[in-house]
Amino acid sequence: MSNPKEIKRKILSIESVVKTTEAMKMISIVKLRKTKNFFMQVKIYMDFIESILLDLLSVRDKKIFEENQYFLSKGKIKLFIILTSDRGLCGAFNSLIFSKINHIFKKKEDLHNEYMFLSIGKKGFDFLCRNQEYYNMYNKNCIESNLSNQKIKFLMSELILDFLKKKFSSIYLIYNHLKKSSFREVVIEKLLPISIGNEIKKTSEISHILEPSQKEILNFIIPKFLNAKFLKIFWESITAEHTSRMRCMHQATENAYKIKHDLILHYNKERQTTITKEILEVISGLESLK
Repeated sequence: MSNPKEIKRKILSIESVVKTTEAMKMISIVKLRKTKNFFMQVKIYMDFIESILLDLLSVRDKKIFEENQYFLSKGKIKLFIILTSDRGLCGAFNSLIFSKINHIFKKKEDLHNEYMFLSIGKKGFDFLCRNQEYYNMYNKNCIESNLSNQKIKFLMSELILDFLKKKFSSIYLIYNHLKKSSFREVVIEKLLPISIGNEIKKTSEISHILEPSQKEILNFIIPKFLNAKFLKIFWESITAEHTSRMRCMHQATENAYKIKHDLILHYNKERQTTITKEILEVISGLESLK
């Protein structure tokens, strides 16, 4: 039989847990609104600059593609950038990425020197540090996920420069893609080299007049396109993180309320049992006096 005082102490601790989870849920909701709004603005900019690039690429000139380094894959090492969170309490947000990486790359132990990894987020950095025998790190310093747009631009300029110097043959992003407000999946998306697929179609029958030249215009617009693409994926990952944390805190609050309800019922039963026992002792004492 449990002690009513101990049950009361557990109820008070559960109430403090409920206050904490509700507060974290509200914080996540506020942050989610801000990041979602910013993500939608970046997405509009990304779609606009992508349409400009596709329109330029629709002017088919094979020499431009053969000579432009942004479309060529040279080198041996592939760089994978993983986007994780700095803090926990966000459900399977980070573990889904880690399991995806382990599933793909741990089977290729003999080829692990051909891959390098860069983590944006403390959780991903800790994961790479724990598995250094499998994963070579591009940067030994931890890059936190609360990056400003200027820092993202600077990081992208370094990555593009390394790619142009043929340090990497290709660059990929591994992140949580938010399909719906309640569903996400881990996606591996190529950033460099730029793939020329079937989506490039001539949007107009009018011949384009490009000045000073198509080559110079592409060299100007492509870095802006890559920066916008990385910025969009970065804020999409942040939005998915806050969505996951909000859902987890909501579920934790509901579970805490359920535990509290069960403890209150148990407390009332134990209290009723104690009172009944005391009444029986008093009655038995009176009967013995008679």
